[in-house]
Amino acid sequence: MTSVPVKQSQVARMGSTRQDIIEYFRLEGARDLLRGYGRYQNNIPDDASEWKQELFPVVRGIWNSEMSGGRNRCEIGAQLRTAADLFESYPDGSHRALDNFPTGSPEERTAAIFREIADYVEQWASPLDREAISNTPVTARELIMRFPRLSNILPLYFGQDGAAVSDDMQDASTEEGIRVYIDETHPGCPWNRPAAVAECHEALALFHTEDQLDRFFSGPGMHGGSGSGDLTDFLPLFARLCSEHMREFHSSMWEPR
Repeated sequence: MTSVPVKQSQVARMGSTRQDIIEYFRLEGARDLLRGYGRYQNNIPDDASEWKQELFPVVRGIWNSEMSGGRNRCEIGAQLRTAADLFESYPDGSHRALDNFPTGSPEERTAAIFREIADYVEQWASPLDREAISNTPVTARELIMRFPRLSNILPLYFGQDGAAVSDDMQDASTEEGIRVYIDETHPGCPWNRPAAVAECHEALALFHTEDQLDRFFSGPGMHGGSGSGDLTDFLPLFARLCSEHMREFHSSMWEPR
């Protein structure tokens, strides 16, 4: 079993060179923002009121993730402006950095629309409209931004069967499956395990019932799950076993001066 992130493995399957990969990912923040649109269908509408309605919760997710060290809005705005410049130079979208980018509708307005979206993203919280922020429904795309590690861990290692993916683990208990995951991702634990534990507790704080947890984590949003076990039991167990592993095998890396 491998824990290579999905995005990197997808690019690797393209037969890309290292420079191709660098070019592709240098606009990844803008690509993520526009992921709800497609290059040849469902393109970005020219009417700003339409794409603002679609992008509002996604930008809110970016704004929220800034506090956790995620990409900031000015960074993504700069990437959108770079994409606009590239589309003007490569109107057929042939530049490697423009792979999987949507176009505008009409297509000749693509660069202009990108720059309008860049303005919108950069100025999104100026001034801060607390009523709009609080009253706009949360979308699955926005929620996924809160769980970058669980979105890899749950589908890759556990999926719908609730046990770590392995031929000899089909009848394993949930706890045995978690321990397999911990063993196979050791020793890089200090760089991913504490944040995964935090995501477990954030999920339990955000989703108030088993039905809500299951619909999100086992459904189209995440494609993960905990098999026949309840996520209200799985997530605390996962967090506890990871924390116990950290205390037993990884001393604190912080040294106060």
